[in-house]
Amino acid sequence: MNKHIGSLILALCFAASGSALAGGHLAHEKGHGKGDAHHEEGPPTATAALNAIALNVADIPRAEKYYTEVFGMKRVFQYPPEGTPIEIGLALPTQPSAILLLARFSDEPLPEGKRRYGRFVIYTDDAWQLAKRAEKRGSKVRQVGGDEGPLLLFFDDLDGYEVELYQAR
Repeated sequence: MNKHIGSLILALCFAASGSALAGGHLAHEKGHGKGDAHHEEGPPTATAALNAIALNVADIPRAEKYYTEVFGMKRVFQYPPEGTPIEIGLALPTQPSAILLLARFSDEPLPEGKRRYGRFVIYTDDAWQLAKRAEKRGSKVRQVGGDEGPLLLFFDDLDGYEVELYQAR
């Protein structure tokens, strides 16, 4: 039963984000003066899929034990790869591409380009297209990394929540 609850929790996270990613609106957004100006350019042509939810936890080993024992999740990566992790990724065996990131509670020091934990990660085939759309709506985009490895772009939404765009190269 716990495995099903874990799958349900992750499925609800993905379902809730799907409407917004596809250009839809949540019911509570209607009638809040948003107008139609943000629809002028049409829906994005870049693909987007929720890749991860990142949680700021006080104790990574304790949180990992909880999520593995309650939901049957397994560790799929850690950062840095060697030594004591400051971030680990967990996934359900049935949903290996849906990652739960657990990061340490302290925000000092963070890996280059990351300001805090408590963000969501969007996997996309065109990070710059989505970033430019966010900039047009008031976000300031930060690039992490150079020409090698994945392209990582970060920005805050209008309420201050951090969004990470991840594009494999």
